[in-house]
Amino acid sequence: MRVTRLRLRDFRTYATADVAPGPGLTIVHGPNGAGKTNLLEGVYFGCTARSCRTANEREVVRFGAPAARAEVDLADAAGATHALAVGYAPGEIKRLLADGAPVEALIDVGFRPLVSVFLPDRLELVKGPPALRRAHLDQVVAAARPARSATKRAYSRALAQRNALLARVRAGHAPRDALCAWDRELARHGIALRDDRAAAVAELVAPFAAAAQDLGLRGTLELRFRTRSRAVDAQALAAELRERLGADLERGFTGHGPHRDDLALLREGRELRTYGSQG
Repeated sequence: MRVTRLRLRDFRTYATADVAPGPGLTIVHGPNGAGKTNLLEGVYFGCTARSCRTANEREVVRFGAPAARAEVDLADAAGATHALAVGYAPGEIKRLLADGAPVEALIDVGFRPLVSVFLPDRLELVKGPPALRRAHLDQVVAAARPARSATKRAYSRALAQRNALLARVRAGHAPRDALCAWDRELARHGIALRDDRAAAVAELVAPFAAAAQDLGLRGTLELRFRTRSRAVDAQALAAELRERLGADLERGFTGHGPHRDDLALLREGRELRTYGSQG
């Protein structure tokens, strides 16, 4: 799947833009401040409904404009064409269209292209906290297996509910036994999420090593999925949660589960986040 056309309206510095990339490699060049990165961000925004540069998406709306819009036309290897559109106004829900029909999330659209971006601050994916790597891994899972994208959302909802109930139990407004149902729910989605992540990492191991070699990195390169849980099924994970209930009540939140997993990148057994060079 490739982008055949990009249209922007009131996006960053662009009042309007209409670009038709050719097949193969496209190089965007120009002086500093010309809007090259904004154009690339527009592609990413139109394909994912997210900015690749900021968590404050108000920044993508051109100064003085009420809303921003990005549209991408797509074509696959067989010649089939599709279209995605993302409209965003600060304070409102994004308006997402897939082939002209409203959708709730682009991540669930079967023809959504795989999009990867590398900016200087993306080094934080290696050097930064585990949450960044978990989020990136979950994006890989959702892109490769759209049907599994709901697993992460279900886990996040269950985690929020359990944490809210922990606060009530801690304050004496609910009994400890009330947590049992959410332990089971969290464990059910947690095992599915962990297994999805582990499967994705297993598929990425060989391509990662090959790509690293192509970049000139010598030695043995590894991707390693790290989870703190030893549970083999949802029942065992629920038992682990119950064992740690005292600590959870003391800290006020759930301290065990897939939301504490990490993805390690290693060279010769040493973590790149610690021992790798910036280059």
